[in-house]
Amino acid sequence: MKRAFILSLVATLGAVCVPVQAQEEAANEGAAQPGVKPVRLVSFDGEREFLKSASRLRVWRSEVEYTLEVDSSGTPTDCQLAEEFRMNYVNDKLCEVLMKHHTFEPAQDASGAPVEGSYEGRLNFLEIRQKD
Repeated sequence: MKRAFILSLVATLGAVCVPVQAQEEAANEGAAQPGVKPVRLVSFDGEREFLKSASRLRVWRSEVEYTLEVDSSGTPTDCQLAEEFRMNYVNDKLCEVLMKHHTFEPAQDASGAPVEGSYEGRLNFLEIRQKD
């Protein structure tokens, strides 16, 4: 009887606390950057090189998702793969290609001044191959 009551109490608290926490996080994210214009991709001209590098590195995924940090001049400064590979060398080489071949307009604050920002992208190997 006590065990059933405790399990019921834990389930109820979990159902109440998780949505409240998610709402608070969403409210904090929205309030953090009002009036900010996000980073805008100008071009990415490295699809073939990315495909070649991935083939040499024996990447067997159908797509790669990534985030690039962009400085106030529009230059990528850091790269993070959404699902990293076990070998850091593979992550580094793929990020090297991504950072070299992206061109951006930097993010802008409410006054229009360039600021740091980030860009999230995804490359699908089948889509790249179909372009040829």
